[in-house]
Amino acid sequence: MENKIIRVAELNNVKISLLKVYSPKNCLKHGGKLKTINQAMNADAPTLGTFNREHGKEFTEGLIMAWLMHLNLILNLKRPMTDEAIEMCAIDIVKEFYAIKISDLTFLFKRIYSGHYGEFYESLSIPKIMTFFREYFDERCEIAENESISNHNNIISDQTFNYSKNIKRIIQGQSQRSK
Repeated sequence: MENKIIRVAELNNVKISLLKVYSPKNCLKHGGKLKTINQAMNADAPTLGTFNREHGKEFTEGLIMAWLMHLNLILNLKRPMTDEAIEMCAIDIVKEFYAIKISDLTFLFKRIYSGHYGEFYESLSIPKIMTFFREYFDERCEIAENESISNHNNIISDQTFNYSKNIKRIIQGQSQRSK
């Protein structure tokens, strides 16, 4: 399995630098600013679908395998995922969660490391990982839906004095003046 990641990385220097930039260690190191799902989903970061389209399925799966291998190592489990399980899980993640951004991945893995999704009971499996992803993605979709409804209501508001719209305009004006 590690050979697959190495083969992907050897394709060209761009992909090698992408693997370094989007490695779990680097993303988690710089992902300290991510405190909420809202911040993660609104961050300027590529999605798994973007990686898949621009760099290929094999590269994207290799990137996710690197994240899963990192999870396996960090958790120091008695029964970690096998190489085959990591590869199968990565394939499923890329297929099902192509809309997830790297910032979402960073935030999700921070949650997993911190125990947000509960105990692992000394093992990790494909169903456990996929459950974490589904729970995160469902929560993310709910937040996105609420944000979209709120933005829609602000736009269509026919009130003479739309408080939230004016407050946003005032705050944006103040932040632009301070630059």
